[in-house]
Amino acid sequence: MSDHENIRVPEGFLAWIYSHSENGIYSVKEHWHRSLELTLTLEGESTYHVDGRKTIARADELILINSGELHSCQVCESQAYEALTVIFPFDLLKQANSEIEKYSFNLDVASPNYEKLVSLFKETYPLFKKRASHPFYRLKLNSVFYEILYILMDSFMVEKKPSPTFKSQKYWNRCQMIIQYIDDHYKDPLTLDDLSREYGISREHLARTFKDYMGTTFKKHLTSVRLFYAYQLLVYTDISLLEIAMKAGFHDSRSLIKCFKEVYGITPQKYRKNLSDPHHLRHKRYFT
Repeated sequence: MSDHENIRVPEGFLAWIYSHSENGIYSVKEHWHRSLELTLTLEGESTYHVDGRKTIARADELILINSGELHSCQVCESQAYEALTVIFPFDLLKQANSEIEKYSFNLDVASPNYEKLVSLFKETYPLFKKRASHPFYRLKLNSVFYEILYILMDSFMVEKKPSPTFKSQKYWNRCQMIIQYIDDHYKDPLTLDDLSREYGISREHLARTFKDYMGTTFKKHLTSVRLFYAYQLLVYTDISLLEIAMKAGFHDSRSLIKCFKEVYGITPQKYRKNLSDPHHLRHKRYFT
């Protein structure tokens, strides 16, 4: 069983970018998401497992993870290590190519455009690390995201083959629709019965779909989506906890505080009080 990961892009950005040293995450268990993930190792090495294939990523090498591919990563903490990751949300891919579901990406290291991608990552890294001193860094990063995406679609896009890790394309498509529906209705008093009626699937079958294909339950997934939006409001606004709870779909502030503490270890009030570097927090990775 694998986990589905929620990938959200900070407001004002086309994609998500983060350096591994800032995150301090050295082991990522097997999971999947709809987004396109691209990582350049800058120092050291890491071990990736992508759809059952083991790959060692070394300095100046790119790792590309397509939408829906099961993957995990392990880094040796005793060695110096740094990498830069850009994650393109599925919605952006869909805007760029309305038939993106039919395609995947396959990097060819012999292509001159492979080196262009490596260079773009290397040029972007120092800007990202010093972003606090660049008031318009967001514009530059977005321009880089467009350039990377253009190169990928122009040079490395291939017709997709069904992933062997999913039992059928039918279930994979259904998972994507369900995820999108929850993203669109997380503020509503959404229940498993609502989803069952929406898609004409029995409640029991839908519950099994969450367990088998998303590695979680409907309730946990919905809570994680709501908690993400609550986190954004907590970090980037000064509205009250009650307002945050209502806007994010929680019943009241008490339920928000309980869920927040389970994930972050402290109350949202203390977390907000401890905020010191919004540039770093804007890019901090959130795992559901």
